[in-house]
Amino acid sequence: MGSGSVRKGLQIRGHVDKVARYVKYGIIAPVLSAILRRTPWLDGRGAPPDLVNFSGQGDFVALGDVLVASIENSVGLTDEMRILDVGCGIGRVATGIYRRRPGIAYVGFDVVEYGILWCRKAIRAPNFQFDHHDIYNSFYNPRGRIRPETFRFPYADNSFDLVLIISVYTHMLESPVRQYFGETIRCLDHGGRIYLTTFLPERRALQGASFSFAHRHGAAALERLEEPELAVGYSLEFWRDLVAEHGAEIQTSIPGSWAGTEGADFQDILVIRKIA
Repeated sequence: MGSGSVRKGLQIRGHVDKVARYVKYGIIAPVLSAILRRTPWLDGRGAPPDLVNFSGQGDFVALGDVLVASIENSVGLTDEMRILDVGCGIGRVATGIYRRRPGIAYVGFDVVEYGILWCRKAIRAPNFQFDHHDIYNSFYNPRGRIRPETFRFPYADNSFDLVLIISVYTHMLESPVRQYFGETIRCLDHGGRIYLTTFLPERRALQGASFSFAHRHGAAALERLEEPELAVGYSLEFWRDLVAEHGAEIQTSIPGSWAGTEGADFQDILVIRKIA
């Protein structure tokens, strides 16, 4: 089979996957939200069933504990902390934090409504808050009404000690990333830190990398043109410039396993501190 035929086959597969994803998040997701909102059929105890879980493959509880352990090792967790979880999904990290630090002050938000509804059922604690914002994302919320590049976080200035951004920027193009990061810094208290995961595409040349990131869209490196927000990477230079622009510094860069090496997470990890 020639390279042209392979390329065409990949394009067809990309379009098929895009349609399937729209059906899941554009049509089925609102139905799941209605079910979670109006019936006790799903009570939120334990891990969500596969029908609604969109946090990725693997053991929901065990992976949540691994992620929280990585956060604690990288930035520390104390009961006095105020945490904002950007793109908290269906609560894999939130439930892990709750198991480890049930008294912590936590706010999480996401664009997938049924994920937030599940979280509210899973953690019924006054110090844990879950918010849904109907922000457009071609991957996770194709019918969203709020433009991500203009979205202002509905939280006060300097109101959090730690912001978690896990597998969020990996599904966002450059303009929304810049907006979200500026809002993150605004909401972060002085000396506070950000724990974010990303793909650093300069590592893609390593043998065994899961992605090629062969396409460009501004500063973003894309895996698929047909689904631009399927997997998005940004260079370490991009992050250094953006972080410095907002009066912050990168404290730690931890390689992820996506590039074919061992890592604390599948994605690359950056720990950032607000200094201004």
